[in-house]
Amino acid sequence: AYVLVPAAELLERYVPATAAILLIFCGLFFILIIIVVSIFPPFISQLASLNAYIPELVSELKAFAGGIQSVLEKAGFNYTVHKSIEEGMGVLQERLIGLTPDIVEKLIDGAAGLPELFLIPILSFYFLRDRKYFKKIAIRLIPLQYRKSITRTFAEIHHILHRFIRSQIITSLVIGIFTTIGFLLIRLPYALVLGIISGIFEIIPYFGPWLGAIPAVIIAIINAPSKIIWTVVVVIIVQQLEGNIITPKIMGDHVGLHPVYIIISLWIGGMFFGILGMLFAVPAVLIIRVIVKNIYLSIVSISP
Repeated sequence: AYVLVPAAELLERYVPATAAILLIFCGLFFILIIIVVSIFPPFISQLASLNAYIPELVSELKAFAGGIQSVLEKAGFNYTVHKSIEEGMGVLQERLIGLTPDIVEKLIDGAAGLPELFLIPILSFYFLRDRKYFKKIAIRLIPLQYRKSITRTFAEIHHILHRFIRSQIITSLVIGIFTTIGFLLIRLPYALVLGIISGIFEIIPYFGPWLGAIPAVIIAIINAPSKIIWTVVVVIIVQQLEGNIITPKIMGDHVGLHPVYIIISLWIGGMFFGILGMLFAVPAVLIIRVIVKNIYLSIVSISP
């Protein structure tokens, strides 16, 4: 609901609030249908192809490792190195073979939670439509002596979070378009779908292109082995653009954080909370910064 507030405010200038919110949800539902229809059939097909290709892939990796072992033997390395390579290949084989069942199991678990997901649009609709009502209730709950400073703090948080959300949307769109164009140029299968996936993963700053590149590399391995190198080249180019130009410029300017602070917050969030930590790291830092600043200003203002 919070993410959709800017769109609701824009549409409410022209149509009533309920109609504006219904238009937003209809548009989102239409986009979701397009994504599901375009992604899931090729995804299931490619998943089956990947499962069939895994034994051949493992054989090729073993042959490659065998070549490395021959080189090491000629160089005079001992048996321990050979044993380490063999054990590493065994672990890799087990993980590759278990990859498809793990994905299928997670898809099944996700499908089991679909009924609960229907609560999200219902609650979002009412929060969006009656957001002014909930705002009044929240303000009345604040003690009168603190109301002015707390509402000012939350207004500042609201302002900076909206700037962050806008910058994330812009960055995701740009990366999605660039990735799609790159994959189209090298004629990688399902370029549009892979570009959409890259754009979605771009919600995680800096690391988004690498995470979004995983499906593209898998598709290249299965469907177009000759395009693996070009796929990696496209990913690296987009990653360089994203890391050095797009994200620092767009996000750094919009949220007022130096790129170094953004990278450190992502690293800490990922280290403690994984992908979700990376997703919420920058907003958390922005909120903490505003709160700490306002607490400090309030202490300074009342000190003798």
